[in-house]
Amino acid sequence: MKPLPGVFFTLALLAINLCAQSAAITSVTQPTFGQAILDTAGNLYAYGSGPVTPGAAQTQNGGGTCVTSNGFFDFAGPCTDAYVAKVDPSGNLVFGTWLGGPTADQSTALAVDGAGNVFVTGTTGGQFPTTTNAAIPTSATATAWAAKISSDGSRLLYSTCLPATAATPSAIAIDAQGNAYIAGTAATGHAFVVKLSADGSAFLYNAAIGGTGQAAADAITADAAGNVVVAGQTASADFPVSPGALQSHLNGAQNVFIAKLDPTGRVLFSTYLGGSGTDTPAAVGLDATDNIYVAGQTSSLDFPTTPGSLQPVAAVPLWNNTSPAGFAARLTADGSAISWSTYVMSVDHPTYTTPVPPHEGVTQLAVTASGDTYIAGLTGAGFPVTATAPQLCYGGPDMDAFVAHLDSHGALADATYVGQNVSFVTALSVPGDGSVLLAWSNMRSQLQFGSGAPACLSPSILNSATLSGSPSVVPGEFITLTGFDIGPNTGVAYQPDAQSQIPRALAGVEVLFDGQPAPILYAQSEQINALAPVELSGRTQTTITVGYNLAMVGSIQATVMPYGSPGIFRAQPGVSAQAAAVNQDGTRNGPSNPAARGSVISVWGTGFGLIDPACATGGINPDGPVNLAAGLSVDITGGPEPPGYYPALYAGSAPTLPCGVEQINLVVPTDAPVGTYQLFPASLMELPAGGQSAFFGTVAVTISVK
Repeated sequence: MKPLPGVFFTLALLAINLCAQSAAITSVTQPTFGQAILDTAGNLYAYGSGPVTPGAAQTQNGGGTCVTSNGFFDFAGPCTDAYVAKVDPSGNLVFGTWLGGPTADQSTALAVDGAGNVFVTGTTGGQFPTTTNAAIPTSATATAWAAKISSDGSRLLYSTCLPATAATPSAIAIDAQGNAYIAGTAATGHAFVVKLSADGSAFLYNAAIGGTGQAAADAITADAAGNVVVAGQTASADFPVSPGALQSHLNGAQNVFIAKLDPTGRVLFSTYLGGSGTDTPAAVGLDATDNIYVAGQTSSLDFPTTPGSLQPVAAVPLWNNTSPAGFAARLTADGSAISWSTYVMSVDHPTYTTPVPPHEGVTQLAVTASGDTYIAGLTGAGFPVTATAPQLCYGGPDMDAFVAHLDSHGALADATYVGQNVSFVTALSVPGDGSVLLAWSNMRSQLQFGSGAPACLSPSILNSATLSGSPSVVPGEFITLTGFDIGPNTGVAYQPDAQSQIPRALAGVEVLFDGQPAPILYAQSEQINALAPVELSGRTQTTITVGYNLAMVGSIQATVMPYGSPGIFRAQPGVSAQAAAVNQDGTRNGPSNPAARGSVISVWGTGFGLIDPACATGGINPDGPVNLAAGLSVDITGGPEPPGYYPALYAGSAPTLPCGVEQINLVVPTDAPVGTYQLFPASLMELPAGGQSAFFGTVAVTISVK
């Protein structure tokens, strides 16, 4: 099949915003826990797991034997207890305590009052230990609990079962009088909010929110008057919205809901918020005038946004599978209008299979009294960092944390990367001294916006089709290097010479592999697209050096592999996950022209390995088909579930396109669902002793099927 027109030039012109580090972030390690909060003094309060300290409220495990499963086998062992810890600003454990009885217990949310007392809620298998003043001291049907721990961690001030209707708590907030508000999913499938008195002895209300479909409360906050604002998710088309609501109808499979309850539990207003996809909140906050701030995850390409905000137009980053991922918005105090709303470029897929705090979309939110908003989460190459960033450069090769400061109009004031290979972000706080506190993985960082950085080169080598990092480079792979001041401010795309060769220098930029210049397709201050030379074949290591205007910017040490984590080019990078693909009849594949089941479709990618005989570095692929080198092959994993594994009919040279672009022909499965079908590529290599070794691409593209 002929290549799709313009496929390769998308790569040549692709421009992103990536940069360099400075030393204006102070970080300390700390014990690894689950989700957490930070107070304004920099103390961190976390739940999950960790060491127990002498004198803690509960120093002994609650006992009991529980059966767990890994999906294949069942294991009997001690039941897990809930765990709560406090860590000081230097990363030292102040206290750690268990909470639990002889069944499986777990913490799911916590809050801290001004005196440092810790309020925590969670789930239980039964027999959770309660105090004598408990609102519900014993219950044969309760699956949830709430407790208050003294500021030094030594005493349970109260511990109570929650009403049996409050099945799964997920958020907790405290008002000025010390009343606790616990929100989550009720046994009926509705959202619930329970108000617990300051001494834990009585439930002041137990409110259910929802329609006939599923609903869950995910975040809650209280104002000075004892009203609470709860944000959750709902699939109900009949969710009870109030008159004059901002959004009166369910727009997608699942939208956010926002509701405000008065001190008696009466709903003051409620509204949907979302687009035609799936929207889920992660955090909610209030400013001094009770404007409402909400942030979370969205797959909607039509989420309601406002002009002039951080990112008013939906974009699907190359390293995401299908969606823009993050959103943040401010609503008026009465919930009737959007003041501002924006997408936020962040991760849309799990990066770890083990249980960790949620990390898709915007996961953390902090709001100042004046309405300045700080958001955090995980992101990849291209996040719009500002010159004020203490870490301008993307670290990678996996995701970095980000912190963005939005002004009172939702416009970007400051943004920075934080860390490198970050697995999750657990807490965010704005102390009021001009700094920002962020907890991530097993680290805690204090950030100060306002200092720039000298020219430098990011340590990550990215596949140009996906902008995803890899610990190695493949001969003939198109790569993207990122940094700060590594090229001209205005991007320059290459023009082939009379022999259709790609130049070895562009706009004053050179990329050298072990001293040998490589072809360059695009050069800009924060991004360079280049070709890893074919001549790397047979080497195990290489040194990549970048120079600009005859001065060396930096270098990277890389492992050389005959195959690696490959990527497939997209038709409209940054717009959708639709692959640059051609149907069997030679027409462009897409939603308006899907492929038939059982037909052959062609896609193009890079990083699959060399063809044999190899084409010339910087030149054009052979006119006819040339297979990948002996021992190399390609599989495609398709979805949605259950996934199938399909060997490519052909994987090799892409006629008329530059050396380094590979063409893959595959059969559309006869059982593929109509509509969108995801493809994940895998590079395979035959091993001398038999069997295969595989590198799986971590980023999906889609094709359209009829």
